[in-house]
Amino acid sequence: MAADSSSWIIATHQAWKLYVAIAGFVGGMTLFSLALFSLISGGRRFVALVACGAFLSVVTFAWFVAVIRCPHCQAALVWKMILSRPHSSWLIDLAALDRCPSCDTLLAKPTSRTDPTTT
Repeated sequence: MAADSSSWIIATHQAWKLYVAIAGFVGGMTLFSLALFSLISGGRRFVALVACGAFLSVVTFAWFVAVIRCPHCQAALVWKMILSRPHSSWLIDLAALDRCPSCDTLLAKPTSRTDPTTT
């Protein structure tokens, strides 16, 4: 993905943090699914799998909140979006931000496209 993308997360090279968080949440969901399947075989590992899934999910969420930051003022943008937006759209609104809600600076330089008629 190019650095001049329209998404500020990609333009500020923070997309990898989003991908790591997605992997952590998928891992947590996998552990919860394995816990349900363990019930079929007697449930001896159910509690351990649920505990590991919950731990991984909580740690992933805390890490995600802590690492996605404004490149200018270092505000924790995930936490600001969670507190100020509906639960159904905070992640979409986070990706669509053009200005930091804390310092009001542009999060990424707008893409400069050259007009082919001027050359």
